[in-house]
Amino acid sequence: MGKSDKMGIRLVRGKTILWDVIIIHLLLLGTLLLPYAHYTSKKVIYDVTGTMFLTGASIQRGAVRIPPQVLMIVLAALGAVLIIFAVLFARIPKIKLSGTLLLVLGIAEFAVMCTFLIRIEAIMEGARNPGAAYGGLLAGLLCLLTIVRGFQILFANGVLSVLDFMLLPAALYFLINNYFPMVGIFIAFKKIDYTKGIFASDWIGFENFKYLFATKDAWIMTRNTILYNVAFIVLGTILGIMVAIFLEGLLCKAMQKFYQTAILLPQLISIIIIAYIVFAFLSNDAGMINKGILGSEAAINFYGTKVYWPFILIFVQIWKTIGYNSIIYFSGIVGINKDMYEAASIDGAGRLKQIFHITVPSLRPTIITLFIMQVGRIFYSDFGLFFQIPMNSGALFPVTQTIDTYVYRSLIELNNISMSSAASAYQSIVGFLVVIAANMIVRKVDADNAMF
Repeated sequence: MGKSDKMGIRLVRGKTILWDVIIIHLLLLGTLLLPYAHYTSKKVIYDVTGTMFLTGASIQRGAVRIPPQVLMIVLAALGAVLIIFAVLFARIPKIKLSGTLLLVLGIAEFAVMCTFLIRIEAIMEGARNPGAAYGGLLAGLLCLLTIVRGFQILFANGVLSVLDFMLLPAALYFLINNYFPMVGIFIAFKKIDYTKGIFASDWIGFENFKYLFATKDAWIMTRNTILYNVAFIVLGTILGIMVAIFLEGLLCKAMQKFYQTAILLPQLISIIIIAYIVFAFLSNDAGMINKGILGSEAAINFYGTKVYWPFILIFVQIWKTIGYNSIIYFSGIVGINKDMYEAASIDGAGRLKQIFHITVPSLRPTIITLFIMQVGRIFYSDFGLFFQIPMNSGALFPVTQTIDTYVYRSLIELNNISMSSAASAYQSIVGFLVVIAANMIVRKVDADNAMF
């Protein structure tokens, strides 16, 4: 430890050995063997050494043979690297670099440990009780202590602030929900055999993709996903700006707040509720349109006639999201300098000219940012909208099948995890390329408003 700075924060000057990290990883390296020692002891084998677990050497005259475990080797290597790092901590010139390295190594170690715990049943096949995982859980806790120590060093030296820690929950959410699942992309290149397990199943290269694109489903789901999203982007942008302008023009602030709340409510309603609201209008037996407007003789079988559904789905999506879109644009309109409108009015510009020459140009950064974000999801669809609203009617698949619903049906109804993973990988890769292309176009047209 070193001297205090002007704010009274204790600085780690790098002239010390991190004994706590060394102790943690000596315990960790010992703890790594506990699950295996427990596993083998239940098989009445007690003459166990750590090298046998790491190398896969036969135990007790070949009575039990534990194959080499890559995860064990990686964990042991990371533990050894961190011990060396703790000893050489004083020689690293920058405290920011040393703290960041400790944090990154700790996170990598924790990720490998989590993978080990997920696969522990497959690694220790035939273990007789859950006690086999105790050592793994203890090792995971020790990995967390390493991560905490890295954060503490960065915080004590002013590299991280309280605001950075407030962002941690959101960062963890994105890591767990958006980044860690990327590892599962390898499933798209395998033929999953549940008797072998996901990791041991055979690699088949691009066969899943070949089969996917050889069927008409690839064309139907891609066409529907893109065309619906184009309609949502164009209509959502135009109508969102129009509603925002109408809201800004209201003189009564109480009515303005009332309308803002009223049009935002559909965004907060569950898609299941919306599906039954739509069903109440379109049902063949008791729907308002068939029973109250058309009558029994002119009734339409909406859930068996696909021609109506592009319009129904677009209407439902716009009704559900227009409140959210309009509030974003409304916040942009409120920030426009009112002197510009007064000057335009003095020059004789009417309300329409003010909208096209002041309001819309001032909203251009907001429009471009939302456009890029929406284009980035042009290969994604609202699963509830395309699955729940049509009530999963098979007759409507040609106009309601999107990539997301195809992935769901392949996984749940057809039990084809490889095909659903291939479709999902196709969706992600093409979506990423579309984002890059859209940003490149925006950067050429208006570089100041490009996202990157």
